[in-house]
Amino acid sequence: MLPTSKHRIFAISGLRQFLNDSRSFLLGAAIGSGMTARAAERAGADFVLALNAGRFRAMGGSSPASILPLRESNAFVEGFGRSEILRSTRLPVFFGACTFNPVLDLDAFLDRLMRWGFAGVTNFPSVIHLDEPRRAILEDNKLGYQREVELLMKARQRGLMTIAYTRTQSEARRMVEAGVEAIAMNFNLNPAETAQSASSIGLAELAARTRDIARTVHSIDRNVVCLLGGGPITKPEELMDVCRETGTQGFIGGSSLDRVPLETSVLEMTSGFKTINVLREKVDLLERQLQLNGYRHGVIARSATMNKALDAAKRLSAGTNPVLIVGETGAGKRRVASLVHSLGSRKHRKPVMFPCRPTPGSQNAVALFGLEADKDTRRRISVLETAAETSLVILHVHDLSPAEQDKLADLLETGTYTAQNGATTNRAEAKIIATCTIPARSRPSDWPITARLREAFAGLAIVLPPMRDRLEDLPALIHHFTIETKGNASAGALAIENSAFLALASHSWPGNVRELRHVVEQLAILPADVLIAADHIRSVLGVEPAIQEPTNLSEREWIIDALRRNKLHRGKTARALGLSRKTLYNKIRKLRILE
Repeated sequence: MLPTSKHRIFAISGLRQFLNDSRSFLLGAAIGSGMTARAAERAGADFVLALNAGRFRAMGGSSPASILPLRESNAFVEGFGRSEILRSTRLPVFFGACTFNPVLDLDAFLDRLMRWGFAGVTNFPSVIHLDEPRRAILEDNKLGYQREVELLMKARQRGLMTIAYTRTQSEARRMVEAGVEAIAMNFNLNPAETAQSASSIGLAELAARTRDIARTVHSIDRNVVCLLGGGPITKPEELMDVCRETGTQGFIGGSSLDRVPLETSVLEMTSGFKTINVLREKVDLLERQLQLNGYRHGVIARSATMNKALDAAKRLSAGTNPVLIVGETGAGKRRVASLVHSLGSRKHRKPVMFPCRPTPGSQNAVALFGLEADKDTRRRISVLETAAETSLVILHVHDLSPAEQDKLADLLETGTYTAQNGATTNRAEAKIIATCTIPARSRPSDWPITARLREAFAGLAIVLPPMRDRLEDLPALIHHFTIETKGNASAGALAIENSAFLALASHSWPGNVRELRHVVEQLAILPADVLIAADHIRSVLGVEPAIQEPTNLSEREWIIDALRRNKLHRGKTARALGLSRKTLYNKIRKLRILE
């Protein structure tokens, strides 16, 4: 189904918001297939360009094929652009338009592009990609760069977005004066189909020429966005180096994004380029990836205790070994169970959820292990059979009877089971992920499961810390639950005063993360202009404000008093004051406390 004009207008306004924000880093995917467009959108690209070069690469050719007379370029791009790319993405799609055809009516052509649903136009292939003798022939016949300038100027007048491919300062100047919104500096077409392109320009020269063109552009109009267009860049770290030197505001990837035909590879490469801002801040990429894996499931891990649990989840997700997730009520056991499944080899199949219930009789056992037919009953298929090729998440395993728990332990030890009333041994193919609610501050020997089941899960347990032991995660959890509640990934953070954070940090959180989510759900519906204070927190928590004696303590005396009340334990003092440990240490050092 082709995008409606409403979707197209939304896509254009979304990209123009990026274009108007000088702090944004734009990522464009120059591609030639619907599969690549779909993967690029999922990985975080901001727009796509339908270019004949992308289609030639998808067909096994290379980018330089785009300037050869192999196809009628505009008809070629129209074919796959309308049938595949527009149908596969809601991102703004730019049409790579060729002006070499002397009978091309620019006005009628642009009107057709608008009817088809394209959001913008770019001059590709351009005469800048030709050698001097061939470019001179086109220039002499009025089919040169000025015709490309005219194309984009007419597109701009129609409300289409415009990106101009340029190679020199004079070309960039002409395009900016014609009113284009973005300049794509492209110095060569990559001929190679390997990661080591035989480029005619190195990274040092690329940076120098890019810097000169960007200065020329911004001397005329500071609002024009300067983008790098492919070239010798094949890795995110190379892009980071060039951007740091030149101040470039975005990147258009072509062969570096779609060279490998598999969609997963496209997603990984595009995600790598999209993390350019993270790379600028020198954040460790592997740690970032682990955090993102958990964040998608609402598993926030800033604290050391939760990071330890997340590391265990990643380790135990591999293979077919069973996993037990234990924690107090509301600690997030179900979310971590989903995370363990999503990190494993069976992530492409939806897991089967089986909630145990404290019911009399053998209802749980019949559902879990199945029931063999006899003269009075029909055979019932077991949940284990249903989950043969995926994960079986057994929720509240402590609600199984002791006999049922021991039968589950037999299954974990031998890999086989028998149905109720049955004699035949069946092999279990599902990966077992179980959750168990434990009392506060309990030891493994106090867990409410049988000794045999504890032994079966020995070394395979993930212990989730209670909320009171992971207060460093409070800000990130609040932001995540705000997004979940509002259903908007760009939702702004709640305006929370320090006194409110102190009230949150001082709460005992008997309901753990679940209780915090309910608190955030109530705070998120407050008017946007409300500054959330401690009174709001106490009201939501149902806590009466403590009557305090008036005090005129200075900040130094306030910290000393808290240290004294907590017997100089800095971690407990930080929590009592509603501060992070690092902030408390800095204040102790600055105020010369304990010296």
